[in-house]
Amino acid sequence: MLKNKYFLVSFLWALLNMPSALAEALTIEIQGHDNKPGQLHIAVYQVKEALTDQLKWDDLELVHKLTELVDEGQAQQPKVKLIINDLTFGLTCIRVYLDLNNNQTLERSSMGIPLEPVGFSNNPSLFKGEPIPLDSCFLLQQGSNTQNIKLKHHKKRK
Repeated sequence: MLKNKYFLVSFLWALLNMPSALAEALTIEIQGHDNKPGQLHIAVYQVKEALTDQLKWDDLELVHKLTELVDEGQAQQPKVKLIINDLTFGLTCIRVYLDLNNNQTLERSSMGIPLEPVGFSNNPSLFKGEPIPLDSCFLLQQGSNTQNIKLKHHKKRK
């Protein structure tokens, strides 16, 4: 299985080295805000080097950042839908958090655990903490590009 994973990485790396072009659009559908208003902070990154399990978030290029207010009315809807235009084709990763207290900062516990809802493209498990980019990347390509992101909440222990 590991061999197949690195074959896929090599294939995607070859696609990345093709001439750049613009994607039609990236649609992001975010759910799991659980009727809570706040500010959604969305960061879109692209991989500019080989995608390996050693790649860290700081190694990625931030290509789009936006904040979307989720008011009381939108909070009642099951999904928040956003469309981002003019992104370059290639390996892309998305990080999202819902800023419940509108302080422009992801609140974390003393152990570094997010105290506000967070989500990533491909919806990887957060059991071991923040996922690595390898688990969150997808190929942004010409045509329909949709990512459904489920926000996950920190569960307080009783």
